[in-house]
Amino acid sequence: MRLLRFLIAAVCALAALTLPGVAAAPARAAAAPPQTVPALRQWTAGSGAYTFTNTSRIAVDPASAAQLGDEAATLADDLAARTGRTVAVVTGAPATGDIALGLGDTTLPAEGYRMTVGAAVTIRAGTDTGAFYGTRTLLQLLHQSASVPAGTAVDWPTKPERGLMIDQGRKFFTVAWVRQHIKELAYLKLNYFHFHLSDTFGFRLESSTHPEIVSTDHYTKQDIAGLVALGQRYHVTIVPEIDTPGHMNAILAAHPELRLKNRSGTASAEFIDLSLSGSYTLIKDLVNEYLPLFPARYWHIGADEYVTDYGSYPQLLTYARAHYGPGATAKDTYYGYVNWADALVRAGGKTTRMWNDGIKSGDGTVTPNADIVVEYWYNYGLTPQQLAAAGHTVANESWTPTYYVLGGAKPDTRWMYETWTPDLFQGGTTLSDPARNPGSLIHVWCDNPGAETEDQIAGGIMYPLRGLAQQT
Repeated sequence: MRLLRFLIAAVCALAALTLPGVAAAPARAAAAPPQTVPALRQWTAGSGAYTFTNTSRIAVDPASAAQLGDEAATLADDLAARTGRTVAVVTGAPATGDIALGLGDTTLPAEGYRMTVGAAVTIRAGTDTGAFYGTRTLLQLLHQSASVPAGTAVDWPTKPERGLMIDQGRKFFTVAWVRQHIKELAYLKLNYFHFHLSDTFGFRLESSTHPEIVSTDHYTKQDIAGLVALGQRYHVTIVPEIDTPGHMNAILAAHPELRLKNRSGTASAEFIDLSLSGSYTLIKDLVNEYLPLFPARYWHIGADEYVTDYGSYPQLLTYARAHYGPGATAKDTYYGYVNWADALVRAGGKTTRMWNDGIKSGDGTVTPNADIVVEYWYNYGLTPQQLAAAGHTVANESWTPTYYVLGGAKPDTRWMYETWTPDLFQGGTTLSDPARNPGSLIHVWCDNPGAETEDQIAGGIMYPLRGLAQQT
């Protein structure tokens, strides 16, 4: 309960982010560790305090100026938004009241930093990312008070992936909302933004190869380029998902000839027919069109909630035996597709990610390639440990406590904060090697897109994002 009270107190102090017109909380007593979300790993109190004034500058170590120029400029812009004045960026030693940025601390993890607070604030790290996160801590402290108690903080994350997924396929989120949340993720030291860009109600990307599938509400390629650039500035990676071979309603509405038909001739609105060459042509067109648009190292193929009753689709069995041998099962058509898509992604220089629910034991002769990152969201099929034993990296995207469903389930933030860790998977399972799990996200699923507005969603995920930040 002490930890929960700390989180609530800290969120009350920090909830406004950079929004104008919100009164700052009073400064804490000098002897206490400064309040931040996530909490600082280490804090050694000093004597006195630092004060940010109208003459405070950002002083970049000349030896690090080339690497930290972007971080200094971003901090200057964020401070200007906070204070209403221009904050100068200089190269050289700091004076009293300045903020110094530098590299060269090789004792820290890649995203770690050391912040020393005295007459000036000095943030040092081994990488530009670490230095950036030091600036986020300082912004949180200056949001509470212009004075920061003297001392030294040493901080680094538990997991390399920490962030947010939004289901844009079912509900369109405006560019302004996405931009605000890129900045909010960074403010909380979260670094991963998963764009679920296609699903039941929409396909949200401008397309030159298949304009017929694009929904009225969509992102232009220029929109995406701007969001990617903002993400790079704020150290937030944007990873796209075009969900296939299921959840393809919006795409198949324009291509009914590719809908999967059962033995009675009834066509599915959501499943593409993986026995048809045209299905592969369409998906290849889209993946190859968009791979260059997203510089992230990952591409998410979806691969969730495809066919359950394979016996209803004899063409899938025929296809599997023609391609994978006489002993193949109909499910091998799905597994073969996953590996085909993985090869396409790898040819584009990226690593494939997929949801876990389609990977089961004993239902096929083909196995998904081990280089695919599997995102474990529910205890269907193989356990996280079985997936890891098969060679996969296994990300913890468990329904409990990370799913925020419009008109449905919401994260239990008390349980998240007091009990859950990012290494506790759905169903209570764990990995023998936690390093095989890169981290976790909050997932906003828009099954009922009209149930909440953008503002309501932003308010609803405020505590879950902060709980996730603390735990990761």
